[in-house]
Amino acid sequence: MNLRINLKTVAVVLAVLLWAYVNLVISPTIRRSIHAVVEYKNVPPLLRVTPEKPEVEIVLTGTRRDFILAGHDFIQVSVDLYNMRPGGAFFPLKVTAPSGLSVVAMKPAQIEITGEALVRREMDVEVEVKGQTAEGFIAESPVVTPRRITIEGPSDLLEKVTTCQASITLADVKNSVFEKGPVMLFGPDGQISSGIRVVPDKVGVDVTVKAGYPSRAVPVVPQFINKPPEGYKLENYTLQPTFVLLSGPARVLEELGDLRTSPIDLSQMQSSGTVLIQVPSPLESLKVVGSSTISVTVTFISTPVVRSFPGLPLILKNHPNQHCIVSPSSYSLLLEGSIDALNLVSPADLAIVLDVRSRSPGSFSVPLSCPKGLPKGLAIKEILPTEAQITIKELQAETPVGKSASSSVSPGTPVAPFIPVATIPVSLRDPGTDLASETHK
Repeated sequence: MNLRINLKTVAVVLAVLLWAYVNLVISPTIRRSIHAVVEYKNVPPLLRVTPEKPEVEIVLTGTRRDFILAGHDFIQVSVDLYNMRPGGAFFPLKVTAPSGLSVVAMKPAQIEITGEALVRREMDVEVEVKGQTAEGFIAESPVVTPRRITIEGPSDLLEKVTTCQASITLADVKNSVFEKGPVMLFGPDGQISSGIRVVPDKVGVDVTVKAGYPSRAVPVVPQFINKPPEGYKLENYTLQPTFVLLSGPARVLEELGDLRTSPIDLSQMQSSGTVLIQVPSPLESLKVVGSSTISVTVTFISTPVVRSFPGLPLILKNHPNQHCIVSPSSYSLLLEGSIDALNLVSPADLAIVLDVRSRSPGSFSVPLSCPKGLPKGLAIKEILPTEAQITIKELQAETPVGKSASSSVSPGTPVAPFIPVATIPVSLRDPGTDLASETHK
């Protein structure tokens, strides 16, 4: 058994000695073909060269011993780009081989290199916070280190970059968080993942988390009730401030839309003005931070209204020897105008004078026209009735002198009193209602 082991050991030693003698002592000359990556040297700043890692094939000759002693990656192929300018050009290759090895051939002997001018630009890094803190904790604004980065690339590609963004995730955390991650570039069409170099390519994002609830500025909308006073309508309103700051659970704040003020009764406002109103919290879990009072400035504008004036007088002008009967003894007038102008109207201004002194005895109708005392700014919508029926009888000669028959109506005919009624809205009137004819003289 021991003899076999000894024989094997001797055989191995003899084989090693024979290999060393053949490869190191005798060392025949051999030829080898290898592939090497070209190294760029003295690349000008703000210049990108392509191809990035070109390969060439090199044929070497030398003894087997020299190849063994050279080891791995013993060939260096380089090109000097000190005088490189934007554009394309052919450059010769420089090969550095270990001692004892000779370069027989190289394919290709020179390579075409293209240079592209680059542009640098500094940009601020924005942070996207994903997730939320645990209930009862708030996160302060993230701090980025460094705050600004440099991007380098072709000018046409850099023009598309609109945002440099890093992200950090808050998954129900209760403590401060620090993450170091890559900077992503975004343009109008989404993320830009290639063609631009970012320096540094990673930034640190630090978020301080502490106990408390977040706050949010919530827009406020006024809540109006009832209609404005007669003759006015709501033209516009302004709020100061336009929002209220609420504090509470983050999930509740996110789902909240706008806030309503306490009711503002427009019918109690006689003109445009400013009112102070409270903005109550919509939920018990939310609290108003600061003042909950805002000012609401309301602007009214005047609108035309329609008002009926019944029982207006009809005044008759006649000769002493004329006995006249007028039917009806009064009329009604429907006027349109501003509420201020309508409030100044008196029944005496709206009396219509009927002159029958030139008429012969008999019965006839007289159209009722616009009263001469109608104030300016008012328009007649309707006169009812549109005409009055008059009957004239000539008195006998024995009628005592001095007894004038110029009363407005016949004896015993009652005169309807002036009774103001409620205003009739313009929308309820027929805009095609025919107006009264001109004054009868």
